[in-house]
Amino acid sequence: MELLEREDELRALGARPHGVVLVAGEAGIGKTSLVREFCAGSGRPVLWGACDALRTPSPLGPLRDMARTAGGELARVLAAEGPRHALFSAFLDQVGAGEAVAVVEDPHWADEATLDLLMFAGRRMAGTGGLLLVTYRDDEVGPGHPLLAVLGALATDRAVRRLRLPPLSAAAVAALAGPSGPDATRLHGRTGGNPFFVTESLADPGQPVPATVRDAVLARAARLDAAGREALEAVAVFPGHALLAMVEAEPAAVDACAAAGVLVVEGARLRFRHELARLAVEEGIAPARRALLHARALAGLSEHGADPARLAYHAEEAGDGAAVLRYAPAAAEAAVAVSAHRQAADHLERALRFASPGAERAELLERYAEVCARLDRSDAAVEASGLALAHWRAVDERERAASLMAQRSQYLWFSGETSAAHESVRAALDLAGTLPPGPALATATTWSAFLLMLARAVPEAIETGAEAIALAERFGGPALLVRALNAVGTAEWFHDPVLAEEHLTRGLELARRHGRDADAGAVMLNLGSGAGEIRRYADAERWLLRTAAWCAERDLDGHRRYAGAWLARCLFERGEWDRAESLLAEEEVPESPPARIVTLTVLGRIRARRGEPGAAEALDEAWELAVRTGDLQRLWPAAAGRAELARLNGRPSGDLAAETYGLALRLRHGWAIGELGRLLDERPDPVPETAAPPYREAPAAEAWAWAEIGCPYEEATALAEDDDRLGEALRLFERLGARPAADLVLARMRALGRRRPRRSTLAHPRGLTARESDVLALLAEGLRNAEIAERLHISEKTAGHHVSAILAKLGAATRRDAARIALDGGLL
Repeated sequence: MELLEREDELRALGARPHGVVLVAGEAGIGKTSLVREFCAGSGRPVLWGACDALRTPSPLGPLRDMARTAGGELARVLAAEGPRHALFSAFLDQVGAGEAVAVVEDPHWADEATLDLLMFAGRRMAGTGGLLLVTYRDDEVGPGHPLLAVLGALATDRAVRRLRLPPLSAAAVAALAGPSGPDATRLHGRTGGNPFFVTESLADPGQPVPATVRDAVLARAARLDAAGREALEAVAVFPGHALLAMVEAEPAAVDACAAAGVLVVEGARLRFRHELARLAVEEGIAPARRALLHARALAGLSEHGADPARLAYHAEEAGDGAAVLRYAPAAAEAAVAVSAHRQAADHLERALRFASPGAERAELLERYAEVCARLDRSDAAVEASGLALAHWRAVDERERAASLMAQRSQYLWFSGETSAAHESVRAALDLAGTLPPGPALATATTWSAFLLMLARAVPEAIETGAEAIALAERFGGPALLVRALNAVGTAEWFHDPVLAEEHLTRGLELARRHGRDADAGAVMLNLGSGAGEIRRYADAERWLLRTAAWCAERDLDGHRRYAGAWLARCLFERGEWDRAESLLAEEEVPESPPARIVTLTVLGRIRARRGEPGAAEALDEAWELAVRTGDLQRLWPAAAGRAELARLNGRPSGDLAAETYGLALRLRHGWAIGELGRLLDERPDPVPETAAPPYREAPAAEAWAWAEIGCPYEEATALAEDDDRLGEALRLFERLGARPAADLVLARMRALGRRRPRRSTLAHPRGLTARESDVLALLAEGLRNAEIAERLHISEKTAGHHVSAILAKLGAATRRDAARIALDGGLL
């Protein structure tokens, strides 16, 4: 079909030599035709890949298409089954080095790994000489569709251009119909100007214009003889394309289908002109014949060593349960290898529909539970692992049952069932203890150590973890040993930081050597967050920044967000509240409970210390999430934040801190003991010896210790306990913008009959912080939030937060009102 009314889009593609172009439109609108026309005239190398309409798509199907035709380093890395990051980097290098055009079609059918590839490449393509073109059906991408996350992430990138193809005009339809064709106005009305529908309708001019494309396609197929129709059906069961050698049809019949414009012959391959046409023909095949055709496809593809995902699809369609059980688990394994966990879950669900009770079903359920955990489907992981456990017990596989009970403790913990998690690992240890030492004991001991570490039961975690390391070295694989080293190393932060770094760096090297990127990210996180928890900020920030960069390169967004949240916590504790807030404002509050608790606690405590609205809501949500875990590391910051907010507002704080303080005493966590003890209504006297050193000092020495560590708010708090140094405390609080604490110091000074000192500009008469005063001055100049953010080197979201706080404190309804109040009141 002639390409009409696409001149503007072709010019737009030509004007974008590198970066990303997203080409959207309904099915049949001409996305592929547009891209083919552009590529043919670009004079650049082209890598072309497509996602097929399989029920469970093949992992990285487009990448495999490109490797088959382009070869090079991409093909080598793919053949070597290298780690996913290496695959993605090879793709980017090959496209960029050759200034090629990479085309990915139909990602609305894509697997999880392909969507991750688009995210990875989309963020980086502008830095290469390559161009990435992505065509997709926007009418199929509704709420909750996985592709939306990719489109949303790329939405604000300036290197990304969006094109949406409109339908053809009535004039274009008339040009296609020609002077002797059907009535163009009616044709345009019935087809909506969709080029594919128009073409199908014109192919059958003797009939009324079909109301649907299905009718149009079947009408064209009806003109073929019996052999031609059988050939068409034989090709229709192959999503994407069929190999000519596998289609049981006479060559003349295939030629007739091509002559009729239904099939396209591309060397040794056959395909329908449009996927809609293939689906229309496939739906019309009688069930028994369809199963037979899928069985033939399965037999042919299996001889050619085809992708197990495609084989599993044909096996299920053919009703061949034995073949499903052979290929679906292999497809799941291939999907997991490239982190396409949703597709792995689908393949395992397919296999479970055919699996018999016993060991086979237990194995599949166990693998399914593990995949669900990676998808944050913790409840499904708990349920599947429970069913698997019942099957292992039924066949008296005690080794497998013990290992699974230990693994299951992780699923229970992430579901918020902390007590059940500990009970499960204890049962695993009991059962493993009745067996000769082996993998079950190694797994149970490792997970026991990890749960103890999470609970901050430090001596027990270290002792159990040492056993776990020894057992993992004898009976476990690299993943288990990395987990054991991570558990012990993280616990050692609170006992011997030198040993902590030794264990964790060993685990990091092991994870990287075996290509376990997610495990490496988890270890790096604990190198950073563990150092931060004991206030070794230089080490913490170095590792957290490294973690964020490592995880960003590999699109490990969960670990990256957690690293960012912890970095914000370090900045908050060091008094860099604007930087902390700006860092957190770069993304939405995470959904993952650990990162969400840290994020909400930091935001809540900044607002509490500044006297800004929204503190209680953030801290209460963080507390509710922390209570579900029952672990001190989550409970302590949230409890301290809520108690501090109460004290700053003149309310009793002890009840909010007492229970968590008791837990900290039992676990001998010095930093938690010190902070929570200070927030009790009656501070312990003497301070427990297990409290961290600064808290055990007299006020002057404590203030000096906090200054050395780099925590100005705590330094001011210590100074405020010395009546002779209240002025120093006041200046520190005012420099930080800690208005509520500064007011408490002033009240103390008045009670002592001290002369009120000259208030600095930070002690604003209307309660504005120093930063809010800066924002108010720019607001009075008429600047927008984006301009304020640029001027003050903060995020636009943070600027908006400051503006909202200013309006509330000034009692202003609008920005203009705030500026007027500031000018009339001499506040500027």
